[in-house]
Amino acid sequence: MNGGDAAMNDNGFLELLRRRQSCRRFARTAVEEEAIQKLLLAANGAPVGSNRNEDLHITVVTDRAALDELAFAMKRRMEDAAVMQLLTEKLPGGRSAAQRGVDPFYGAPVVFFVSHRVQTLQPGIEFSNVMSVAMAMHLEATALGLGSVFIWGVLEAMRMYPEADRSAVLRLPKDFQPLLGLAAGYPARPAEPRAINPDKFTVNTLS
Repeated sequence: MNGGDAAMNDNGFLELLRRRQSCRRFARTAVEEEAIQKLLLAANGAPVGSNRNEDLHITVVTDRAALDELAFAMKRRMEDAAVMQLLTEKLPGGRSAAQRGVDPFYGAPVVFFVSHRVQTLQPGIEFSNVMSVAMAMHLEATALGLGSVFIWGVLEAMRMYPEADRSAVLRLPKDFQPLLGLAAGYPARPAEPRAINPDKFTVNTLS
């Protein structure tokens, strides 16, 4: 590959990142099976620590009743005033903004749950692995013209309040737990490309 080709590919990827956004308002339009399969193919292209692909599992949910059952833990967390204060203090509108989004899946027509085998061999690598898989799907969704958003809160709530854990609905293999989700669908409003802030994170260099 010559330098010009490399620059062109780099610009294409940065353009994809400029169009990448967290979508929290979805149109009431089903996602085609072909698109779902492309998202799953992208997931399979993600890197996995130590190549232990058998430690990951993806559940595709389009059943609204199942999503409503899974949402139970989020309702429980919203009753915890101290936790909600900490979680929403940086949100415009504070806790009221979170309460407006009672559906933790934002009405998305499909949600992908990325689960991981409980780790004793490499504790902590499970979060790296599921994010790798979910990010691959997130970027593919952007390329397909779909909106998507990572789902963390409701799964965290299940771990915080075990009595509200409804993850059995996902019918996971033994010793697997859902760690991250990706809600996807057609956005209610088309996303406009945004500039990438080059100073978003602090950086230090060793040379």
